[in-house]
Amino acid sequence: MGRSGRVTPRGSYLQIADELRRRLAGGELQPGSMLPSEQALAHEFSVSRGTARSAFAVLAEEGLIEVVPGQGRRIAGPVDSASQTPMTAWEKVAADLRERLNADPGGRTFLPSEAELAAEHGVSRNTVRRAYRQLVEEGSVVVRHGLGAFPAQRRGARTAHDR
Repeated sequence: MGRSGRVTPRGSYLQIADELRRRLAGGELQPGSMLPSEQALAHEFSVSRGTARSAFAVLAEEGLIEVVPGQGRRIAGPVDSASQTPMTAWEKVAADLRERLNADPGGRTFLPSEAELAAEHGVSRNTVRRAYRQLVEEGSVVVRHGLGAFPAQRRGARTAHDR
């Protein structure tokens, strides 16, 4: 950025991305919080919407933000379930699956297929895949290609699939 606090023309989208990263690192932006629109960001930094869009693209490529269809962009990362409700469709599906897993601590739950969950929640299979991916990353679910999704092995517990 230039001395006046405004973005300079050369590489301005990279400078905006740097500023948003700084806000994220400083705690001004929290996982789950929505980002300003392209138009608002363009106005804040006195740049075109295309430049703001390019800054968002850099952050999305880095996995720091994600697009929420019909809502805008938000900071990626796990949402603190104690203080916020899930915001995206995949988070709602993941929360439902967590409830199912917690209802059966012995790990005997058979998890629904992508098609079943998509129909139940009125979402796409890609949305269900994203929810399952989150649960796999958390270590609570194992997905076996061609077989389905199963509760992750818990110490001393056996899943119905293993029996």
